[in-house]
Amino acid sequence: MDDDFRQASLRKVYYQPKRLVAPSFGFDLVPVLSHSLRARNGALLRDGAVLLTLLVAVIVSAATVVVALAIVVGVQLAKSTYRLARDIVRDLRNGTRVHTATLLPRAILLAIGWSVSWFVFGAGLAFAMGDGDDLDSLSTGSLNSALGLAFLVFLVPVAHALWTQSQLSRLTPGSTVTMPHRNERLDEIGRQQRGNTAVYSGFRPFVGSGPVVETDGFALRLVRPERSFTEALTRHAAAPTEQQREFAEPPFQAYEIIGYLRGHLAGLVPERRAEEQISGFSVEDRICLAGTEVSQLSPETPPEVMAAVVQHPTTPARHYLTCQVFGWGGQLVTTVYVHIAVQGRSLYLEMTTTALPPCAERYRIVDTAEGTEGMAWLRAVKRGLLDTPRIIGRAPANLVGALINIVAGSGNVVGSRMLARGFDYGAQLSVRELGSELVFRNGTELADGVRNLVQVQDVARYQRLIERRVFAAVLDFLDDRDIDTTEYRARAASILNISGGVNNLAGTSTFTGPVAGNDVNIQGAQP
Repeated sequence: MDDDFRQASLRKVYYQPKRLVAPSFGFDLVPVLSHSLRARNGALLRDGAVLLTLLVAVIVSAATVVVALAIVVGVQLAKSTYRLARDIVRDLRNGTRVHTATLLPRAILLAIGWSVSWFVFGAGLAFAMGDGDDLDSLSTGSLNSALGLAFLVFLVPVAHALWTQSQLSRLTPGSTVTMPHRNERLDEIGRQQRGNTAVYSGFRPFVGSGPVVETDGFALRLVRPERSFTEALTRHAAAPTEQQREFAEPPFQAYEIIGYLRGHLAGLVPERRAEEQISGFSVEDRICLAGTEVSQLSPETPPEVMAAVVQHPTTPARHYLTCQVFGWGGQLVTTVYVHIAVQGRSLYLEMTTTALPPCAERYRIVDTAEGTEGMAWLRAVKRGLLDTPRIIGRAPANLVGALINIVAGSGNVVGSRMLARGFDYGAQLSVRELGSELVFRNGTELADGVRNLVQVQDVARYQRLIERRVFAAVLDFLDDRDIDTTEYRARAASILNISGGVNNLAGTSTFTGPVAGNDVNIQGAQP
């Protein structure tokens, strides 16, 4: 398992008993963390074995350790030299100008590194030889000792890389995957990931759903239909004013229109004819709550509390009717969050679309033949050899960091219910997003990692299908309550005209359809 992915998953999720986890869409978080724990244990054994080997060698002969480390540094310098030569040859082959501003400093640093490495190697070897009479035998013995120590130092990472490859070979499609670890913390995480409440940290209320593709919303005054001029002239009565058209009391409550919309969208759930359903579609009620506002570490919001959130939409908690489509076997998850509020004698309708892209290619090696065939074992040996300098450099910090995480995250799950007001108890990240091809723009905004044009089109297709069904169902509800829908039709048509031809994926906005006009006619939902 990738070291950075493993450490981030454990540090930000597993070792955070006083933070709720992000929702898991399309995957199960528990096996991922369970295998992360196993990979952590293997990495700790590797780092501990390397440091123990060097410590024992220092006690025996410090000079031998210096020579062996010089050999290890030489391997790192050789790798960097190869990369520099590769970049230069690539620029020459492509006919592009060699970027001396970047390549020259690299070459100078490599030259300095080689010089220092050879000097340390020679000085250490000379110090190990001492002042003995038989210089030839001492020189040969010292060099052999240094080479033997270097061999042991390289052997540990290579053995760990081969062990990792053997574990990956057991995770191929069709294999029976077992849980290497199971404890109370993992059981708690399994319960939290399936709750109806997402408690988020910072400013990402839709954590776990991927980057926001598009968001639109508008407010609509709830008024009676305006009488026609003909009717007004016939009855010799003046047309009603805007104030007279308003209802003395709200004509409906938010939970009524939400229930109506939920029932309408449920008709798109599979188990119907292909033309009547959206494959992989689901709809459910969810609450998004800021981590600084929680009163208890619970991923579930009771029905009576959810009803209060719907009735009072200005609280830190927000209710959303969550419409999700799992495409590409669960790899691509499109979510449309529908928020409806009735306040100020107006109806507020908002829809936010997010897209959770597939896992990054580097995390899908068990799904490919190249990841488990014979050459994969040779690549594991190569990886172990080339990563040895980095492993030695990081080993002390990794061991100390693991110890700190274990101590900090050893709090009792039940005891973590005691909360201090004002602290942020929300999810810092989603492991599913961490494993996707997502990047941050400007340090805050997630950019998507969809793989091809078809996936981009799928996200847009599901977004448009759901948006149109929502607009149609709300229109039917308003008509049934004898509410003027003139403004609603215009607002909905404007949104559909724009979102029907805009693609906000990959950080760009490309309009391919009309942005205004009368070519979109909003009709009620058809039976």
